[in-house]
Amino acid sequence: MKMMQSLAFLHQKGGTGKTTLAIASCIALAASGARVLLLDIDPQGSASTWGDHYAERFGVVVRAQGPGPLDATLERFSRMFDWCILDCPPNLSETTLQTLNLVDRLLIPVRPAPPDIWALERIAALLADAQSRGLEIPHQVVFNQWRDEALEPLQAIINRLGLELADLPIRFDPAWPALFDGADLPESLNRQMMQLLTG
Repeated sequence: MKMMQSLAFLHQKGGTGKTTLAIASCIALAASGARVLLLDIDPQGSASTWGDHYAERFGVVVRAQGPGPLDATLERFSRMFDWCILDCPPNLSETTLQTLNLVDRLLIPVRPAPPDIWALERIAALLADAQSRGLEIPHQVVFNQWRDEALEPLQAIINRLGLELADLPIRFDPAWPALFDGADLPESLNRQMMQLLTG
């Protein structure tokens, strides 16, 4: 039996759109017929609040991570779902550090602005440390909320940090924040999310 795939949206800086992309990922995956769990490990609880209002409509199950160990949670749900999407807190807490070691893949959203890129240094160091211990953590940095800013200088910094970069930036679209009002994910954005998730 195929095991659940786990993917975490993670960045130590707030405001990068990780919760929005986590929700959009779940909507896109559920629309494709997958059984999807959105696991909210951010104490702010935005994903859980979205789930209270809209998850059932989109065929997504949302759970907030309690005080127990994350590995036990993932194991408990591993045969119930095809995908687990984790929305991490905007910091490198103990729970976030656990996540690095447990998920199949990380997506690290950044706005195309220097402060978001500078904040990647700590994540890059953690991934390099894991690699030195023989743990390869598949990951991609994805530019989010792009409004035609020049990306080349920022890409150069990401490359110097030794981080992988997603092929395509995610353009700003009013449909993204509208998700929190229960709006549907437009087909063009649905395709973009599936490309990001499975590419």
